[in-house]
Amino acid sequence: MFDLSELFIPLTANPAAASEFAPCRALRPYIRCFWGTADVQGSGPEPAPELSPSGGSGAELIIPDSCMDIIWQLDAVSGRSGAVFSGINDAPFETEAGSATGMHFGIRFHFWAVHLFADEHLREVLNVHTEVEQYFRSFHRELGDKLLAACSLAERIAAAEAYLLQRLERRSRSHDGMMNAVYSIVARKGVVSAKELADESGISGRQLERLFRELIGVAPKRAADLVRFQNVWRELYRSSRQTRDIQDIVYTYNFSHQSHLINNFKKYAGRTPGEALAFAHGGRERSLFCNTGSRDAGTL
Repeated sequence: MFDLSELFIPLTANPAAASEFAPCRALRPYIRCFWGTADVQGSGPEPAPELSPSGGSGAELIIPDSCMDIIWQLDAVSGRSGAVFSGINDAPFETEAGSATGMHFGIRFHFWAVHLFADEHLREVLNVHTEVEQYFRSFHRELGDKLLAACSLAERIAAAEAYLLQRLERRSRSHDGMMNAVYSIVARKGVVSAKELADESGISGRQLERLFRELIGVAPKRAADLVRFQNVWRELYRSSRQTRDIQDIVYTYNFSHQSHLINNFKKYAGRTPGEALAFAHGGRERSLFCNTGSRDAGTL
């Protein structure tokens, strides 16, 4: 598979507090990162691109990142473990952080790659959180027991990589037409119409929609909208207050005006851009855009 991971690096609501670690090179076209309880000391797994691992506590805000996750959890007191599959999301939600006696480990898939590892179609994964074996039937036998026996995050990552590489060997390649459309979505930062995606995929719009719904779980345009949101969030997060220009963002991402941008962002993030930045920066940042002198420019 062509490696799209360098073209699209989705961010969480609080990137600086994410305990995320990059997979091995062979898995990077498919796996966004591993994440979880950082219980290794000294040298450990390589941090995922541009994210610094650190712990966190309390309720965690989850925003749509277009990815899907396998989440394994262990209660160190009772010894009980379990795993869930979290499908692609198009709305924000909050989840409670793990307890002091708990341990968790996640595998985060790029949206275009999950079907290569799953045992079932993905037609009903939008905003779904369910038992992992509904989509990965042999998870507990092939990986869950190994995660339970592992003594560190590094060992869990190694076990997960072996499991994923083994499953990848059993799978056929992705559909070329679908991947042509995925490439267009990622390369154009989500700013692409359904008709353009069909034209660039080389297959009919109806066939492309069927493939996306079966292998990704959402329609092509919905996937593009999620990618656009993530690119807007990334641009906002990485820029400084002095260099943010609302008109540049409105124009680049094909919004009709400032309010359109803010309303679209809030639909996915649950907050305005200014509120999202304040949350990500620990409340230190309130001013969102620099004053460009135009009537539509402003500080939010």
